[in-house]
Amino acid sequence: MSTITLTELRKKTNKRWLTSAGHDGWVVTAKGRPVAILTPTSADTLPATLAALRSARALQAMSSLQETAKANGTARLSMAAIDTEIAAARRARRK
Repeated sequence: MSTITLTELRKKTNKRWLTSAGHDGWVVTAKGRPVAILTPTSADTLPATLAALRSARALQAMSSLQETAKANGTARLSMAAIDTEIAAARRARRK
C-alpha cells in the first residue's frame, strides 16, 4: 500500500486514480501521521468491501477494549460483578 498526503490527494486526485489500475490502495497522511485508508472498490464488490471494513473495525475495537481491561484490572471481574456494574450504570443513567 502506498502513502499519499492530504495535500497531494487534493491536488492530484484524478491523476492518482487514473494511474492506479491494479493498485491495492493508499494510506492517507496528515502532518506525517496516518489518518485514513483509501481502497479501490467497484459496484459489484462494494457490499463485501464495506462488510470487511466493518468487521476489521469491530475486531480492532474489541482488541482495544480487551487491552484496556487487562491494563486496569477489569479483565478479572466475574460475571456477577459485571452484571452489578451494568445495573449500577443503568440506574445512574435513569436519574
